[in-house]
Amino acid sequence: MPDDYHPPVPRRNPEDIDLSAIKTDLEFLMERVERFPREQALKPIYTMVGSAVIVIAWIELFWQH
Repeated sequence: MPDDYHPPVPRRNPEDIDLSAIKTDLEFLMERVERFPREQALKPIYTMVGSAVIVIAWIELFWQH
């Protein structure tokens, strides 16, 4: 038997599942997904501009005229 084999997890008893906790977790995740685009939209642009500034500054400092 291979070392990376993991036996399947047995099914849980339906009476033991806490549906209110699942609903709370889903609501939290839905809220985070709704806010994600607004928070993350400009980060790639900031990264590109910051990288370009670093490269240009490095070239200007060490360019041999």
